[in-house]
Amino acid sequence: MAENFTVRPALVADAAGISALIHSLLHHRTPEPADPAPEPFMALFAPQAIEGYITAGNYNYLVALDQGQLVGVLGVRDNRHLVHLFVAEPYQRRGIACTLWYRAKSEALAAEAEVEISVRSSVYATAVYERFGFAVCGPRVEDVGVTYVPMRQVIRRGDC
Repeated sequence: MAENFTVRPALVADAAGISALIHSLLHHRTPEPADPAPEPFMALFAPQAIEGYITAGNYNYLVALDQGQLVGVLGVRDNRHLVHLFVAEPYQRRGIACTLWYRAKSEALAAEAEVEISVRSSVYATAVYERFGFAVCGPRVEDVGVTYVPMRQVIRRGDC
């Protein structure tokens, strides 16, 4: 599983670091990015937008830290839609995404016995989400410079 790192709720002070982490990985937004991502899409990841997510009552944001350095982030809206799951490239394949997901899943199930969670997966992350138990629920979508695969999963308290 994961190496020695810390997972905790995100703080407003983490917003700039979260934004920088996400921006460092946006080249995965489409299989063949030819043009810069559209400004409205990029605005979703600005530090001010991230601060808004963290302070909103309907978002659950978690960060993974390695010796105080932010190396992963996960955000879930309304315990129903996974909006962000990013791990810095040097830290990928170390169990960080899995740990963030299982923590968020556990917190969602603490609130309700059964939850359906959706995600708009990048093409690159589809296999990761499938390992987490998500299934593709629609065709691949290409829209305003972004490509995603809609996926969902029903989670239940007591399931392994």
